[in-house]
Amino acid sequence: MNDVSRSRPRVSPVDDLLCAVAQDADRSLLRWRGEILSVGELADRARRVAAALRSRGVSAGDRVALVSGNSFDRAAWMFGIWWLGAVEVSVNVELRGPMLAHVLTDSDPALIAFQDDCLGQVREAVSGDVLPMSELAEAPVGDAVRDELDAAQRDFGPGDLATILYTSGTTGPAKGVMLPRAYFSNLAEIWIGRLGLTADDIGYFPLPFFHVDGHVKLTACLQSGSSMAFRERFSASEYFADVRRFGATWASGVGAMLSILAQGELPEPGSHRLTRMIGAPIPRIAYEAFEDRLGIPVLTLFGQTECDGIAMDSVEQRRRGAAGRPHDAIEVQVVDENDRPLPAGESGEVVYRPRHPYFTALGYWRRPEATVEAWRNLWFHTGDSGHLDTDGFLYFDGRRTDSFRRRGENISVWELEHSLNMAGGVRECVAVAVRDEHGGEDEIKVFVVPDGEDLVLEEFVEHCRAVLPRFAMPRYLTVTDGAEFVRSAGTGVVQKHLLSRDITSPEVVEVPR
Repeated sequence: MNDVSRSRPRVSPVDDLLCAVAQDADRSLLRWRGEILSVGELADRARRVAAALRSRGVSAGDRVALVSGNSFDRAAWMFGIWWLGAVEVSVNVELRGPMLAHVLTDSDPALIAFQDDCLGQVREAVSGDVLPMSELAEAPVGDAVRDELDAAQRDFGPGDLATILYTSGTTGPAKGVMLPRAYFSNLAEIWIGRLGLTADDIGYFPLPFFHVDGHVKLTACLQSGSSMAFRERFSASEYFADVRRFGATWASGVGAMLSILAQGELPEPGSHRLTRMIGAPIPRIAYEAFEDRLGIPVLTLFGQTECDGIAMDSVEQRRRGAAGRPHDAIEVQVVDENDRPLPAGESGEVVYRPRHPYFTALGYWRRPEATVEAWRNLWFHTGDSGHLDTDGFLYFDGRRTDSFRRRGENISVWELEHSLNMAGGVRECVAVAVRDEHGGEDEIKVFVVPDGEDLVLEEFVEHCRAVLPRFAMPRYLTVTDGAEFVRSAGTGVVQKHLLSRDITSPEVVEVPR
C-alpha cells in the first residue's frame, strides 16, 4: 500500500483550506448543534481572526495560546493564527492550577485567548495579556486585506513552526512538542489512505480539538472533500444518537469511551451508516461488540503527539490485538537498550524516523537536551515497549517511562505528584498506574504519606479537585507511613515497580467520582 502518493507537496492546512475553497466554497466541512460550517465560511472567519490579531500587534512567529473547547470559533481561531504565520499553543481546556500555569508561562505567548467560561482558571494560573475570544474585535475583511493575507502564505515554509502541543514529561513538567506547518497536512494524507476517506464520508469526532488528532482529522476532511461532525465532549448516552443524526460513516474514540459504549445499548443494524470505527487502545469488549456483533470494522493506530500515527490499520489490513501496521512514510524498528534492532516477536523500545520531510515533530520547545535525548542515534525514541510480528504489525507492550495515559490524555507523573505534594498535611505522594482491563488505559493510585497528624483525607480530595484536571484525578488512595517505599541509592527515587497495585485491600480508599 503506497500511503504517500501526491500530485504536489503539502505546505500547510491553510493551503489545504484555500484549495478546498477554490474547488467549492459552499461545501460542508464541520457540523455542530444542528449548524453547518462550509469551507468558505471557515476561511472567511479565519481571515477575520487573523486581521484582528494583526491589529493587536500579533505577527508571524508570535505564539498565541488558545484555551478553548470544541466549537466553530476554535477552528476559526486555529486557522486564523496559522494564517498570520503565528504559532498556536494548543492548550488542554481541562488544565488548571500549576499544570495550566506551566503551559501558559513556558510557551511565553504574546497573547492568551480563551473561551469565556475559562476566565477563572486562566486568571488563577497566570497574569499577562489575556483575551476572551468573544471580545476580539473581528470585522469583515475587505478584498485588499484578504488578498494580502492570502498572498502572505507564499512566505511561510512547510517547516515553519505552526503549533506547540504539551505532552507528559517523565522527570519534569510537560514538554512543548513543536509541530511544523506541513505536519498536519502530511499526516492527514496518511489518515485518508488508511481510513479510505472520500467526499461522501461524514466523520463523528467526540474528542477534544486541542489534541493532535483533532488537527489532523480536520485537515484530512479538507483534503478528501469530506466533513466532520463533533460535540463539545464525549457523551455515552448521545454517541449513537449523534451518529444517526449526523449520518456519520466513521466515528472515533479512545479505549475507555469504547469500553463504555460496548457495554451500553448498541444501535440496531440498519439504523446507522457507520462503516468503520477508529481509536486506541481497543479493548477486547469493543471488538466483540462492534466487529463481532454489529459487523463494523474497528481500526486502531500507534500514535503520539510527535507523530500522529506511525502505524495504522486499514479496513483491508488489520489484526486484532495489534496497534496497526507501519506505513511507508515512517520507518519503524524495535530496539534493545543499545539501539540494536530486535527480531520479530522480541519486545523492546519502539523507535521511528520519517522517510519524508515534516512527518514528525521538530523537537521540544526550549528543551534542546530533551530533543537530543529523544532523537538519539537518528531515531525518535517513544518510551514505549512493543514488538513487531512477522507480518509487520506493531504491538504495544507497555510504557517504559513514568507517565500515565488516562481518558485519552497523557499525564506527567512528575507534575501530578508535584501538585499533590502542595496539599496541606502531606509530606509525600507517590502515584502509580493501575491497569483498567476494560478500557485498556490507566487508573491512578496514590500513596499518601502524611506530615504528622494534619492530614484530613476529605480535604486532600478537595485539593485534588481544585488543582488537577478531571482526567488526572486519582481513583484510589492509600495512606501510608512510606515504610514500603524502596528508594534507589544516590537519587532517592521510589522504585514504583515494587509498589502494590492492589485496589481491593481495606486500606485502599476509592475516591468518589
